Amino acid sequence: MSEQQFPRFARLRAGTTGSAESERPDPAAWVSSLGSGAENDTMLRFAPSELNSIDVTHGNTSGLSQLMLGRRTRISTLLSDEAAREQALHVSLDLRAKVRELSEERGIDVGALAVGVASWTAVEDGRRERRSAPVLLARLALTMRRGARGRDEMEIQIVERAQLNPALVRNLARHHDIHLDPERYQHAAYAMARLEPGPALALLREQAAGLNDLQVDERLLVSTFADLGDTARVPEDLSTLPVVQALYDAGTGMVPRPEPLGDSGAGPLDERAPEDERLVLDADASQQAVLDHALAGRSLLVDTAPGTGQTQTAVNLAAGLAWQGRRVVVVSERYAALEDVHARLETAGLREICLDVPAHPDPEQLRRQLVASVLRAERAEDPQPQTMHAQLTEARRRLDEHVGSLHHVRPRWGCSPYQAMQALAALTSLPQPPATTVRLRRSVLDATVNRQAIGEMLLRAGTLGAFAAASTESRWFGARVRNVQETEAASELVEQISEQLVRTRGTVESAAREVGLRSGSTAADWAEQANLFGAVRESLGTFLPEVYDRDVPGMVAATASSAWRRANLVEMSSVARSRMRRAAKEVVRPGVHPSDLHAALTEVEDQKRRWDRWSVDGVGERIAAPSRSDAMVEETSQLLEMLERLEGVLAPEQVDGAPLAQRDVDELAALVDGLVADRDTLASLPERTLVLDELRERGLTELLEDLHRRQVPTGALVTELELAWWQSALEAMISGDDFLAMMDGDSLSGMEAAFCRLDRGQIDSGPARLRWALTRRWQEGIRQYRADASVLRNLLRQGTPTVGSLATITPELMQTLTPVITTSPMALTEFPDDWSADVVILLEAESTSLATAMGALTRAPQVVAFGDPVLGRPQPFQVSVDPTATAGPLRPLTSARDGLADVLPRLMLHTVHRGLERTLVRLISNAAYEGALDAVPAAGELTGRDRPVTARYLEDGTGIPLTGGDAVVSTAAEVGASVEAVFEHIRHRPDESLAVITVSEQHARKVAAAVQATAAKNPWAAEFFARGRGEDDAREPFVVAPVVRAAGIVRDAVVVTPGYGRTPHGRVVHHFGAFSEHDGRSMVALAFTRARRRMHLVSALRASDLDPERLEGGALDFYRILQAYLGEPARPPQTTLPNPLVQDLKDRLDQHGAGVWPLYGGQIDLAAWHPRRGAPLALTADGSDWYAQLPVRERTRTRVEQLHARGWQTATMWTIDVFADPETLADRYAATLRLDEPDEEEFDESGAR
Repeated sequence: MSEQQFPRFARLRAGTTGSAESERPDPAAWVSSLGSGAENDTMLRFAPSELNSIDVTHGNTSGLSQLMLGRRTRISTLLSDEAAREQALHVSLDLRAKVRELSEERGIDVGALAVGVASWTAVEDGRRERRSAPVLLARLALTMRRGARGRDEMEIQIVERAQLNPALVRNLARHHDIHLDPERYQHAAYAMARLEPGPALALLREQAAGLNDLQVDERLLVSTFADLGDTARVPEDLSTLPVVQALYDAGTGMVPRPEPLGDSGAGPLDERAPEDERLVLDADASQQAVLDHALAGRSLLVDTAPGTGQTQTAVNLAAGLAWQGRRVVVVSERYAALEDVHARLETAGLREICLDVPAHPDPEQLRRQLVASVLRAERAEDPQPQTMHAQLTEARRRLDEHVGSLHHVRPRWGCSPYQAMQALAALTSLPQPPATTVRLRRSVLDATVNRQAIGEMLLRAGTLGAFAAASTESRWFGARVRNVQETEAASELVEQISEQLVRTRGTVESAAREVGLRSGSTAADWAEQANLFGAVRESLGTFLPEVYDRDVPGMVAATASSAWRRANLVEMSSVARSRMRRAAKEVVRPGVHPSDLHAALTEVEDQKRRWDRWSVDGVGERIAAPSRSDAMVEETSQLLEMLERLEGVLAPEQVDGAPLAQRDVDELAALVDGLVADRDTLASLPERTLVLDELRERGLTELLEDLHRRQVPTGALVTELELAWWQSALEAMISGDDFLAMMDGDSLSGMEAAFCRLDRGQIDSGPARLRWALTRRWQEGIRQYRADASVLRNLLRQGTPTVGSLATITPELMQTLTPVITTSPMALTEFPDDWSADVVILLEAESTSLATAMGALTRAPQVVAFGDPVLGRPQPFQVSVDPTATAGPLRPLTSARDGLADVLPRLMLHTVHRGLERTLVRLISNAAYEGALDAVPAAGELTGRDRPVTARYLEDGTGIPLTGGDAVVSTAAEVGASVEAVFEHIRHRPDESLAVITVSEQHARKVAAAVQATAAKNPWAAEFFARGRGEDDAREPFVVAPVVRAAGIVRDAVVVTPGYGRTPHGRVVHHFGAFSEHDGRSMVALAFTRARRRMHLVSALRASDLDPERLEGGALDFYRILQAYLGEPARPPQTTLPNPLVQDLKDRLDQHGAGVWPLYGGQIDLAAWHPRRGAPLALTADGSDWYAQLPVRERTRTRVEQLHARGWQTATMWTIDVFADPETLADRYAATLRLDEPDEEEFDESGAR
């Protein structure tokens, strides 16, 4: 909030000197400096013309009389001239559109009859300017009616008494010290029953006679007017408005320091008594955090991405505050946002707790709402939820106790039952699982919590042959030696091999280094290299060394026979053959005459290929024979002969898999060294006896006997010990826990179902409990405030309640009747200056300017604002339909969200609840919301069937670049496919609203024109396109819009068609309009978040057409979306799960033929599906860490309901079932997915398959 943003501050400070320069403006001046955001001022700079108003000053007498009496009057009744009526028709359409626009988007009523126009020359702030202002303003209802000749025309009616222009009153008082009394002027204008402007205008001429060049014209003009100059009434003392005080401080040079939120004090959700809960709709975890802090009295800013539940949270908050006895005002510029609030309240059965106060409210509308609220207060009944609350508390306790018992670590053994089951599942899933049935006594169990030392002793005993008739672990076990002489010979052989390995390795490595090759890794490799070196030496006896640098394949082909060339598909001209033969002869050593030059060259070609195999990174030194190649051949031959002899000695199992010559030399060396070292196993008998005695003393006699009886190999001894210990510990924990001992999967499922039913009843009873709480306070209020109750009763009987009259009734009584008020921040000027609420809930703060929001923020000490940190920004607007009546240079608008972000602590709603795919949500989250958003995955994302987000790539999406540019925009294929998608939607989902969002402006125009042309040929779709166009048709109309104008558009379904294509040669310009601009990331987020239920992407581009290295910002985000939806589909990860119980179940489902994706979508432990049909199954493990951390409500009911809504079947994998009988559980899930049912076969009409 700098002086550049608020130039009036700069002028104020420039006019001060000395210490006064540091003084801040008063709060009212600061608020006034924020500006209104309006591009023109019709209250003080009204320039009537044929474009912005309908002049009925000289209308027909009868028509004017009818109008002034407050009756409905058609424009044709007022104007007799045909040309004037025709012009009035055009202007009336513009006026009606403007009135509707500002009513929906700004919450203000601008249709009015200007009675008299005053103009004068003013000098203000050092500037001389001609002012022109309507004197009296009478609010009008503007309605389009069908005329006598079948044409629409406007019907107007004065709906409230004309009032003196408030901006004129303020201006004359502030700058000219002329004080006008609005009530006196109204009396003058209504001396008779009808409106008579003459006396009021004469009074103004008299009182303002001192104005320079004053002229008061008696005119009657139908136009648009809005008083935007005084929407916030700011007191001098801001001590009761801490949020406004903080904004004022931040806006006038002080450094804002938002107070951290800290703990809300509400406590964990599972510890709250149901009777203390104040929800009327479900709330996710982040929404609940907002409610907890706001209900604790904190002001805060809530960051809300599209679909994260702004409205639902606001309704829950308003209801909770009403429960607390507080008065709440919910404000939004866009009336559609308030309609969403009303709809949610209606769904909850709480519409009557809310009083909707639009700009210039109709007293009859107020009366009807208040009568409905009184009836609600009189008829509400006690829902008597005590029994349900007790049952809910018990069901929640038992489910919570189940998870607690499962994960509770018993100090005696340092583990929980769940850890024991996991450990046992891991043991039983081993390739060779342990099988002991021995159970340890409690004393032994306690003494063996740390089993490392015992495990080491068991291993030592096994190594010494304690559990076998002979030492089966010896490397010599099974060796084919029959006597002492053979044993000594074998021992001598391995010693020779050990020495030969070292000697040969040195020779090989030295030779390889000499010629720049890498040495082989096996003895067989060494032999092959030795043969290669020998062959090279032999070839170099025939050829010069340069032969290896020449075109050897060409020389081979040239020296070959024609039959060879035909067989090898080699074509070579006679000139080329002649040239290559000469080249071949040039590399033959002088005096050498090879008998078969072709064969010799073939050998050289083979040597080059073999040489390249051993080269380093494919590049070696020049081919040559190392100096000790003969020695290398001899040594490798000796080594191979020794290894062959050793294979004849060792047991066959020792050489199974690969001969010794083909083993890695390090592995071979280790084997040989082990054989050298392991020659005397009998010497270990005394040590083996000592180890076994020690284990028996520790109480493991029964286990030792079992291991010896089954001759358990050494490598399995520790796992046998682990099985005995974990099984014993689990049985001990279960025997000491009555809950675990009595529970099985069916019992837990029954408890879960009971909780879901009771918890759903708890939420559904919230509205009834709130109504009853308000009724009791209402009954107490009408006894305590009898006079106020009488005033209210009289107002309702007379049918004339106004905001002012209702404000005279004590708030304590009105709060029990309508604790929630919804209105526009600009409409709050209807309320008396001293009217206040306890809490302001500001919706869509990102698109509301701070100046506009101040009208609401000054009404309550606590503020809870919701706003998107990425999408939307406040936009200037025009009151006049003629944009030439400007109010001077526009000031930059700061959004209420950005202003409040400087002074309020912030929370964020993290879960997207719209029907979009989690894939898309995560992409948008990473692109624009720092990865903070998540969503429940849709079933179609997994199965590929019935996906809410679909995409179509247009192979023929090519075109000619635009003149003067390189981009291919709006290809015919993409326009056609977009139109096809529109009519496909109308045909199959006519009840869902639809929008088409483009990136290119030109593409939007072309698609709109093509849709219009196609609609003209398809009259069956006319009803769909007519929706939302009528006077009282509240349905959402079909719209085609570029993304830069899509901020206010949300529809059930959206077709996103970017509008960029490829040239006929496949080239793509890597610039995509708004997606590539500085705010491209927010534009991508905007385009792909406009759908509530489904979205279809039509694109002439796919990720493979683009180079991501040339993209950044929004364009790169767009590329990733194309990659996700038009690229290769994601596949389940092939990894072992950290949870062995779940891994075992996954393996069994795999065997049934299910598709299984572990850890899918954030919180689905196993997602299983039939490859060809049906809904997938989301399996949740009650033992997973995330499950234990969630409140019972979220893990048991709300998340399950969300999964059902997204097309899933669900089941909880109870650990006790997965552990005890995984096969039966897998069969049950397979039956749920119908995996074992045969596919339905199709038959033709003859009955053949």
